[in-house]
Amino acid sequence: ESRREPSLELQRQIDESIAARNSNNRCGTPTLHGDSTLESSCRNANNATVAGSDNWADPGMPPAGSRFEYLNHPADIILHAWGDDLPQSLTNLAVCMFGYMTSLDSIAINKTQSLDHGSNVTAQGHDLHSFLYSFLDEWLFNFHDSGFVPKELEVSEFRKDVWRMVSSGKGEIMDIKRHPQGTEVKAITYSGMRVEDREGRCDVYVVVDI
Repeated sequence: ESRREPSLELQRQIDESIAARNSNNRCGTPTLHGDSTLESSCRNANNATVAGSDNWADPGMPPAGSRFEYLNHPADIILHAWGDDLPQSLTNLAVCMFGYMTSLDSIAINKTQSLDHGSNVTAQGHDLHSFLYSFLDEWLFNFHDSGFVPKELEVSEFRKDVWRMVSSGKGEIMDIKRHPQGTEVKAITYSGMRVEDREGRCDVYVVVDI
């Protein structure tokens, strides 16, 4: 369906954001492994801090070594994540989404809360884009329902033949007294959704409504 295909205008905006970042040598430029010396030192130098810790990155600032970044968009924000394959890229993308809402550095791993609220989140679609949408939407719904923020995700099942994936997260329930508040992600969109899958590297781009 046409609504699942990124418009030429949104494709142009994504391409321009990437080109502008690269030409300006901006922090967060993705490398194959997302942990180059330049990338890490640039992020460490520019990470703002929040009250209570000199080591926390602000919401919307990827922690050093992350395999995701945030690209400019006229009204919303473009999430860009990468990994060795599609499942890994998607888990990085979900963490990227939560990193825009709070500081991931402030999130601890609570085993009980992770089991109770972050286990076996199931996504399923009828094609690649509906599957990607379902994956992020299920995790966003889980957050709205429980307040649970994962800082790590693991995939226990992935079936490309039926576009189904089961994942679990490790993290804790967000507490505004302890966790910095970033920008709320209201909804996932099909606009500008793009997957670049090649041998050894998969990049995923999604525009979210903020």
